Amino acid sequence: MTPAEAQKIIWTSSLYDHPMLVEKALEFALFKTYGIESISKLLLKTGQLSKDTNASRRYVDTAVLIQTWVHIPITGPGSGINDLPIGADPRGAIAVARTNWLHSKYAISNDDYLYTLSLFILEPPKWIEKYEWRGLTPLERQAYFVFWSQIGRRMGINNIPETIEDLVEWCEEYERVNMVPSQTSKVVAELTTALLLYHVPPFARSFGKQVVATLCPERLNKAIMVPEPPAWIAKSVSAALNLRKLFIRHLCLPRYSPQCYVPFDTTGLGTPGVCPAGVSVCPISGKQGPNGEPVYRLHPFYANNDPWYMSSPSALGQITTRVLVALGVCNPKAALGSQFKPEGYRTEELGPAFFEKSGREEVLANAEAIYGGKITGPWAF
Repeated sequence: MTPAEAQKIIWTSSLYDHPMLVEKALEFALFKTYGIESISKLLLKTGQLSKDTNASRRYVDTAVLIQTWVHIPITGPGSGINDLPIGADPRGAIAVARTNWLHSKYAISNDDYLYTLSLFILEPPKWIEKYEWRGLTPLERQAYFVFWSQIGRRMGINNIPETIEDLVEWCEEYERVNMVPSQTSKVVAELTTALLLYHVPPFARSFGKQVVATLCPERLNKAIMVPEPPAWIAKSVSAALNLRKLFIRHLCLPRYSPQCYVPFDTTGLGTPGVCPAGVSVCPISGKQGPNGEPVYRLHPFYANNDPWYMSSPSALGQITTRVLVALGVCNPKAALGSQFKPEGYRTEELGPAFFEKSGREEVLANAEAIYGGKITGPWAF
């Protein structure tokens, strides 16, 4: 199985059968890394979690980068595709290259990289098996391993185990040694929990924190110094997720279109100044790329927390948001403002605001090596 074949197999679960749960599994995979003190110390040192706007932007940028790796067709050396397809979308390569450049600014051990990668491989199948209307087949589980291992190699991660079984064994031993109680891990987990509960009304956030603890393994709760939740909450969460499982299995039709956080197909790019129907892409008036072409920007399809990069809502949408805020069922920060960059994002600009225009030459060189050719068209930079 090649990484390109594996990616197409993954899409069945991540885009059609289990999109919401795969997204949440990846969010909690990142959350689980905060139980490792070396990772938490680095995150706290960057300052990207201690300020609300920094934390929410980091959260959204991370989600955009990961979703772009997974859902834009992989190409280039090691992908299993010998010749670069005409018009192949380079955004996946740009997202990996941008991540590599951002990570290069910090001292991160290979083991911390490998542990994070292992959770991206192991957590989605685990969550799907436990909470979804159907489990993954052995072929699908292997596809997760093959695809993510290639992403790891593109990030320069060394010593990736050769089999899933070896990876599980390595991950377990790493956690046993390194996932221990830490005040730093506790602080980072508390800051991140606030992001996970962004859409939960204030009166329910205490209960929401107990739900988060219920979804975390016992070892992680001990590492982030969170007491085990009451048994009745754990049983309630389990019952709710099992009811959801039965509802989807027996009462829902198959999904007929992909559910993706980032624009999946941008082949319908229209003329400058006009947002094309059917795709969430909007050109920026008056701005041009290096060769005079219009610079296109993208919008996520929904807001995970602060509405970073979301396009301006309609008048009705603004009224609805204000009513929900007034009723206390919507976060007051959900109202779109210019600070959230409603013009959209460019993949090569993702990351902390002070890095937004930095590293372009290095990112482009790495992206073209990953992509397997020169990057042209609307995503060139």
